[in-house]
Amino acid sequence: MAAGCRDCERCTKSWLGRVLENAAVGLMHVCTIGISYLIKRGFRRHCPQCKHLLSRHARRSDGSFRD
Repeated sequence: MAAGCRDCERCTKSWLGRVLENAAVGLMHVCTIGISYLIKRGFRRHCPQCKHLLSRHARRSDGSFRD
């Protein structure tokens, strides 16, 4: 978890959870011939620290990030 951030749902998952999620996402990218990857990388906002989606990060009640 050294490369991740503490409020990211993906960075704080167990190793088994990460492996299963990565396998499912990889299968989805293969089935859609890479279109889902292009949409995810091109149109969604990512965390500058861990490169995961910002929508998966924990937020405070005022909308700011906990980090």
